[in-house]
Amino acid sequence: MMDEHDNAWKGDGRLNCPAPLQACGALQGRLKRAEAEVGRLTRCVQLKDQQLCELRKVLAHSATVHYSVEDRLQRELDSLRIIMLAEAVETRSGQSWRHVSPGGVAVRLPYVTSILSVLFDAMCTFWADCGHDHPPKSSTVAHAIDARLGLSAQPNGEASRSGQTYASAIRPDWVKQADNRHHCRRPGAAR
Repeated sequence: MMDEHDNAWKGDGRLNCPAPLQACGALQGRLKRAEAEVGRLTRCVQLKDQQLCELRKVLAHSATVHYSVEDRLQRELDSLRIIMLAEAVETRSGQSWRHVSPGGVAVRLPYVTSILSVLFDAMCTFWADCGHDHPPKSSTVAHAIDARLGLSAQPNGEASRSGQTYASAIRPDWVKQADNRHHCRRPGAAR
């Protein structure tokens, strides 16, 4: 047989309280407050989820803008270095080059292109003070030239063919002779 307390709940979820009216009213009041609190907390969680989603979007946008600005500034810096070198060459064209680079080679050029400027800079950076026992790797030089000229690496990760060619062009002859990769005839050698 069913007890009065077992039959206290109806099918619609409301409390059917045959007990004293005061106790039933108190339970129904607590139930309504609990339902209201659950609804409030659910809305708070939904609002926090929306805020997190918007925050993720803002962070992704900020990172994209940061990398874009960083890339643009690096390109501008590289361009300024090229321009400064070209201006320095133009300024010194009337001066004696022997005072510019003691121990180096003096060359008078009618103009300097951006590629030549990058190659001169790479020569100074990688080959000016390198030791004969530890020359820089050709791939390192080629990747640096690619970065300065904005050239894309090959799909396999190697430097671009142009970067490799430029790196080979500025590689000192003593390195080429030491690695025996280039079998060139010496000037004036018989055929």
